[in-house]
Amino acid sequence: MAAGRIITVIGGVRSGKTSWSEQEAAFLAEKENSRLVYLASGVAFDKEMIERIERHRADRTGRWHTVEQPVGLSAGTKKLHANDVVLWDCLTTWLTNERMHCEPATELEEAAFQTYIHTELSAFIHWAKQNLSTCIIVSNEVLHEPVFKDGMTAHYQKQIGELHQWLVTVSDVAVEMEAGIPLIRKGEWQV
Repeated sequence: MAAGRIITVIGGVRSGKTSWSEQEAAFLAEKENSRLVYLASGVAFDKEMIERIERHRADRTGRWHTVEQPVGLSAGTKKLHANDVVLWDCLTTWLTNERMHCEPATELEEAAFQTYIHTELSAFIHWAKQNLSTCIIVSNEVLHEPVFKDGMTAHYQKQIGELHQWLVTVSDVAVEMEAGIPLIRKGEWQV
């Protein structure tokens, strides 16, 4: 495996994207004798999310190291080590957290927010390519979800779609998960 490999995994709800990514990350970390890190974006803001986070933590025992980084993605690099195998779950959760944290209200604030998001994500990808063994980025697809007509929701869906397109262009491998089956859309995946 090449150092700094970026793998993007996108799938719908219950597509198996996280389970598959966890298995692949664990396999790579074992193979490369690297530290296995889960970069978590979740925020425990309600009962359902608290339960989900606890369930995920319980599933990540043994070799897993968890880094909680719900906002300020580039700050998370200080908690990672060279040659780590990192699973970042999930881009859409991080984007939602950042939006709720910043709450852009005007067009000018929205433009600044867009610049911030792209800068944070670009800086993280650049750092990962230079320092990590492999970084698997998981995200939720928006293609099969209903397109809402209200302004904020439609804007959010468009932003996620644009981020996915950009992420695939900078990734070495792009995987679309469908019903637990990984469909390789870019690059080669042979472990």
